Amino acid sequence: LQGDWSSDVCSSDLLHGLIETALRDAGVGPQAVAATAYCLAGVDWPSDLDRLAGVVAQIPVSGLRTVDNDSFAALRAGTESGVGCVSIAGTGGVAAARNERREVVRTMGIGVGEGSGAHGLVGAALAATARAHNRGEAPTMLTDAILQATDCASVPMLFERISRGATRVSSGLSVQVLDAARCGDSVAIEICRSCGAEHGRDTAGVAGRVGLRGAFDVVLAGGVHVHGAPYFRDAFESAVAAEFPEARFTVLTVPPVIGAAMLALEAVGVATAPLHAGLCAAATSARARETSSS
Repeated sequence: LQGDWSSDVCSSDLLHGLIETALRDAGVGPQAVAATAYCLAGVDWPSDLDRLAGVVAQIPVSGLRTVDNDSFAALRAGTESGVGCVSIAGTGGVAAARNERREVVRTMGIGVGEGSGAHGLVGAALAATARAHNRGEAPTMLTDAILQATDCASVPMLFERISRGATRVSSGLSVQVLDAARCGDSVAIEICRSCGAEHGRDTAGVAGRVGLRGAFDVVLAGGVHVHGAPYFRDAFESAVAAEFPEARFTVLTVPPVIGAAMLALEAVGVATAPLHAGLCAAATSARARETSSS
């Protein structure tokens, strides 16, 4: 399974329902399950594992059970061998790595001292907008894009509304930052490059911490990575390549839940590399069918 467990809103009842649906679709009973892997957003600290251990233990399936952060599902889904790094730049950001001995490390994913995806882009854009106004500098295309997106007539109006809680600036504003960069706005370009490089240095850092060397896969996941070409992605890849010139970059195009399935198979000793391509193709087809029927 792959999903969000950042709060107890995701109850054991919900997990039970998901498991029952999966078993029904597969045409098997709960005693046929050899292993399950739960890769969940919000599983960031040892206390989260302690909090969820009882819930997972109550799920009516047999076999081994593991719980981990969802970044490892994305990493495992994007690599045939399971060795390499993942950089997630979506609403937030995190970097994780795994070596040949299946040892893993990751950044804390708290948005402090590391890349933070769309939040980082938006925060930097707001800071640049305020800085230009405070210093009497001419507004750029980025300023105009932000004001239009927030329906504000001026920079002071924008920040008055933000400071008084009348306007909540969401991570979705990163679209304006990326678009302004593609249109040539120098401020937006610098923001994208700076944020991309920060994510790249995080990724190189976790690769070094887990002892990766030579050629290995770097999986890019999340909307900012997907839509962040050329400036964000180029800066990201350059920062990684500065430390690991043989790194191979690939954008994740399959559902991350594939990675959870691979981790469960590994737990019971199944050789997963020969299965990777087939599982990815099956998941992609299932997603396409679901999309077309909705």
